Amino acid sequence: MPQAPQRATLSLSLTPQAPLVAGKTVSVVARLATLKGGKPVSFDDLREAHTKKLHLLIIDPMLSDYHHIHPAPGGKPGEYVFAFTPGKDGGYRIWADVVPRATGKQEYVQADLGEPEQKPVVVDRSVRMSAAVDGYQFTLTLDRPPSAGQAVMGSVTVSKDGQPFTGLEPVMGAFAHIVAFPEDLQSVLHVHPMGMEPTSVAQRGGPTLDFHLEPAKPGFVKLFAQVRSDGKDVFAPFGVVVK
Repeated sequence: MPQAPQRATLSLSLTPQAPLVAGKTVSVVARLATLKGGKPVSFDDLREAHTKKLHLLIIDPMLSDYHHIHPAPGGKPGEYVFAFTPGKDGGYRIWADVVPRATGKQEYVQADLGEPEQKPVVVDRSVRMSAAVDGYQFTLTLDRPPSAGQAVMGSVTVSKDGQPFTGLEPVMGAFAHIVAFPEDLQSVLHVHPMGMEPTSVAQRGGPTLDFHLEPAKPGFVKLFAQVRSDGKDVFAPFGVVVK
């Protein structure tokens, strides 16, 4: 997907069927409409991108609880439904990552879910270039310190039991999805590894996943690398500071 999505032409609203409580699954109704005229936007109005027509990128204000969800059509045009299990109480920010047929260009449509946190939010701004998740070790390397407005080449290397891991399964048409959130939660980046993408479910990838990012402004950025192994999605968190 392109690094510079166009300005949103759609609106997103979210209605949870119950308050968000950590560890409790809640059903949510999402509504997509055109900004001009408020016309409902159905799956027929969207193009498929990496095997899905609608990606929801969900994060809490502390940048610690990330989810990547794909809703199903709801009961009315422009309505979509999904189940969400928050890891935190309080509110979340959500971006719908879509490609409207009307423009043919990727855009992110932002909305908030749940009630915002009443006390000040404390973000862990630690620089983290490695992560251990579910028995896998992930290491992030960058070709240079990241700077606002400049593309930086990065790679995530995956290992298990001290050995390079080459058993990554395709996940939504790629061997990984890299999502980056700045601390102010005003934007998001969603990119995939460079090179050949999988063309069958039998293909395997790893241990190294190369990608590039172009952060728009300075500050702390949280990255999540989403991969799949043994049919399970694994999310590896990293933290970097953009100058």
